[in-house]
Amino acid sequence: MASSQRTIQYTMPGREDFNKLSDEQKTRVGEAFDLFDSNKDGLLSYEEFRFVLRALGFELPKNQTFDLLIRHGQKPANWPLDQECPPIYRLFNLPTAQAIAGTLIRQRDPKEELRRAFRLFDIDGKGMITQDDLRRVSKQVGNNIPDADITAMIEEFDASGKGGVDEDEFLRLMMSKK
Repeated sequence: MASSQRTIQYTMPGREDFNKLSDEQKTRVGEAFDLFDSNKDGLLSYEEFRFVLRALGFELPKNQTFDLLIRHGQKPANWPLDQECPPIYRLFNLPTAQAIAGTLIRQRDPKEELRRAFRLFDIDGKGMITQDDLRRVSKQVGNNIPDADITAMIEEFDASGKGGVDEDEFLRLMMSKK
């Protein structure tokens, strides 16, 4: 009688994309891994891995992260060698998490990332970043920018004089910096 169980084979994802990241991006991936490695064993559970991806700005559907778990998750070291390890018990080590995150980061659409950043400022959904938005974000990150500087920033980049920087202006400004 043939077994209906399929063997799950661990594969290490390629690290080419991770190696092409900036030092800052590599550091962010490592910091996210360290933050969510709750028991500090150098391994992430499926849920911890999902938190790492979210911290890096990825909201992957469960089926997509589960597929990564099936393809790249490793058996725990104490798992019996003669037994198949169900995917939910598999773990991600740092090199695997780095490789997967590197691929996801390199596949990002820069304009979509900037739109996401715009929405972080424009939390009310008014369609523009106002002085109040800049003031709030400035305080949240612990960098209290003087009101005169905030006013000057908005006036400089508000091409149509509506009292704020709209998404198109924000995209033009940020894309010109690249």
